[in-house]
Order: sequence, then C-alpha cells, then structure tokens
Amino acid sequence: MELKNALAVCLISFFSATIVLLIARALDVQAASRLEPQLTQIAEELQAIRKAGGIAASPGSAADIAADVAADDGLTVYYLHGNMRCPTCRSIESQTQETVQSDFAAEVDQGQLTFKTLNYEKPAGEELGKKFEVMQPVVVVVRTQGGEIVDWKRLDEVWAFVGDPAAFRDYVRTEVSAMLVSGQPSMLSPGSTLPGVTAPDSAPTTIPSSADPGDIPLP
Repeated sequence: MELKNALAVCLISFFSATIVLLIARALDVQAASRLEPQLTQIAEELQAIRKAGGIAASPGSAADIAADVAADDGLTVYYLHGNMRCPTCRSIESQTQETVQSDFAAEVDQGQLTFKTLNYEKPAGEELGKKFEVMQPVVVVVRTQGGEIVDWKRLDEVWAFVGDPAAFRDYVRTEVSAMLVSGQPSMLSPGSTLPGVTAPDSAPTTIPSSADPGDIPLP
C-alpha cells in the first residue's frame, strides 16, 4: 500500500509539472494568458492532493462502460475527463451541464441535444479522446449523423472562463448554438421561403421591344 501511495504521489507531481505545457499547446497565446489564474488554482489543488498522500481517482462507473460513442443523429456535448478529478475539473463539468440543461431545454427534450460525461482514460472513451486530441479534461461539441461523427469542436477555453460563471455560460452557449445552426439548412438557402410568405414570381420584367420612346408621356 505504501508503494502504491508513493507511486500516486509521483504521478500527481508529474501531472502538476506538465499540465501548463499541455494546455499551452492546445491554446493560443491570448487564451493562455487568460488561463494563468486558473492554472495557479489547479496547481494549488494538486498540491493539496499530493500532501494528502494520494490522488482522487475515479473508479469508473457503469455509465462510463456503457456510454455511447455517438448518437444516431443530433448534437452531443461531451465533458471528457481523466481518472483524476480535481475541483476545477468538476466545476467545468457542472457548469457545462447546467448551461446545456437550462439554455437548451427545448433541444434536450426533443432529443436534438444531449450532455454526456466520458472518461478518456478508460476503454469506453479512449477512442474519442484520441480523435479529439484530448490532453486534459475538456468540453467537446460533437454532431453525428447516422451514427457517424460529421463535425466536432473542442472548447479549450473553458479553462480560461471557469472562474467566471457568466462568461463560461456565454462561451459554451455561443459555441453550442453555432453548432446547432450549422447543422440546419439556412432559411435563406435557394428554394426556401419564410413561414407564411409566398415567394414572388422570379421571372424578370421585360419592356416590349416595339415600344416607341416618343409614345411615353413626359411627367
């Protein structure tokens, strides 16, 4: 048991030393600068876990094992996490889930949008973790069609906004809304009409070629 705890402490120390590098690779310079306060908080949380003599690991659940890799059709907001669950990571998860359930209640009820939590360090989530190039806990918005992933976006900046609930909610809401809209046909696409509006005749208006300009009365 002592050897196991010692190994756990070594792992948490390594994680604490490398998390900044991993996130910096995933974000641009501007986003990374906004992330600095959150990184400090995460480092403190990791140090507290280290002093406790071990790590808080997720044992895995039936939901992890039986999680669907992709829905048949629609949009899925994934929170992908590893075995370690720090308080900041859990805050990202809870804020994302709350935003989805409150701001997209209609889409959720209609089955167009779902929220799922998946461990990318376990077999059920490993494939998605690799596909989305996940290096740390993060939110990914995924659109599927016929059981196949047709589009996805990783929301790396959730780490920058986790300390500001209003900004976090706005960021997630904006990204999810954009993905929902991009998956629907545009109302202004060729051949479409607005509800209750009859499309006018598109035939061009022509002037008879026999008309004599002299016959047109002057104002």
